[in-house]
Amino acid sequence: MNFRIYSAVYCFLCTGILKHQNGVATAGSTFSQSRQLSCLFETTETIPLLSEFKYIRQNAWLLLSGTERPHQENPPATDTLTFIVQESSLDILQHVDEDTDQLECKISRYFTDNTQILWPGLQTQVHKLDSWFTGTIKHLADKFTITVFLVQSSASKEAENQVPEDVSQGNAGRFYLSGVFLVRTGPSLIQSGLNKDVLLSCAFSVDHHTDVTIKWVLQQRGGHKKLIFAYNGFTRQVEHKDKRAEMFLAEMPKGNASLLLRTVGVRDAGTYSCSILVSSLLWAQNVQLEIVEKPTVTLNADVLSLVEGDEHKLVCDISHFYPHDAEAQWLQEPMEQGMLPHVVSHVVSSSHRHNSDGTYSFSSYFLLKASLRDDGRRYTCRVEHRSLKHPIKKSLTVKVTESTSATWFLVILLILLAGCLVVTLYYLYRGMSTNKPKPY
Repeated sequence: MNFRIYSAVYCFLCTGILKHQNGVATAGSTFSQSRQLSCLFETTETIPLLSEFKYIRQNAWLLLSGTERPHQENPPATDTLTFIVQESSLDILQHVDEDTDQLECKISRYFTDNTQILWPGLQTQVHKLDSWFTGTIKHLADKFTITVFLVQSSASKEAENQVPEDVSQGNAGRFYLSGVFLVRTGPSLIQSGLNKDVLLSCAFSVDHHTDVTIKWVLQQRGGHKKLIFAYNGFTRQVEHKDKRAEMFLAEMPKGNASLLLRTVGVRDAGTYSCSILVSSLLWAQNVQLEIVEKPTVTLNADVLSLVEGDEHKLVCDISHFYPHDAEAQWLQEPMEQGMLPHVVSHVVSSSHRHNSDGTYSFSSYFLLKASLRDDGRRYTCRVEHRSLKHPIKKSLTVKVTESTSATWFLVILLILLAGCLVVTLYYLYRGMSTNKPKPY
């Protein structure tokens, strides 16, 4: 593994499950300082007779240990739920320098199909199920996504204060939970050029030492799913389906489930799912990989020398780009400064050619009839593609000279005129000599 990739993996882990001192919530404070986050609690309600669901959302606060209530500058509304994550729980702080106004939080129920999940260190009751939730925190700039499993033990004293089934009535309450399992991924969308190494970040943390099962699955266009890499923590078996895909087996005990793809190609584009199974808890988060290759733009000349009246094809080749939604246009640059270029209208584009590496190519061209007024004019091929922040522009200069036939015609005409003048002068001279009186 090269140093740059290793450093990226290390930094991904070191920004993870850290302990922080309690702070005071202030305007623009980070999550690690305030230890509180405004959220939405989301649940579903069945619509009778329609077999459909509707989402019900209610304001909520997520408070970490040491924060008993939201800061007074942000007083809770009367219908706000408060979820308090206890001190003994897993610390969910991931980015100590992120402002809380850059984070989006949602808390939802996690349904267990009416089965009791046996979790080490968690007291349960035989005839009463624990209450499970998921808290998802997303960075608004898509830097990361965190999902933490939260549980309220049925045997705890706080379990008597259950989250109401119907939050649409504006119910409020305080609920003490434990965070026991966390999954974190990096950006949900990654763009890469061809033949690059790509790191798909995925990390996890569990509140106790246990074996985990990790799978990376690729879903391509058309819904086709392909297993890329799998690791069974119970049997220590590795299922490796793609030789270009690597996982960091030595780093897995530290919570690293990232996947490294080497020399990616067009066939590697799609949605990658990082799924992690711990005991009976299964969670998966998606990372979309887009392959975007910049086009190469070339012209059939840099300087084009023509004779007035000649016709010549100006060709702009746009090659080896991906995806195939590139656009090209020819511009006739003005001779005067301060004027806008004119779009050439009679342009023809070839059909897209599919290259062996999965990229595309095509040509854009038009036929130019040389005119003396175009002498010194520039023509520009302008190409736009999603891989480009700014369009690519390639220009050529046209030089036009007068036609050779016209030049020769002018020379012959001048010779004829000169000849006529000589003949005329000759006969005038002879006439004058004839009329002159003789001396005898």
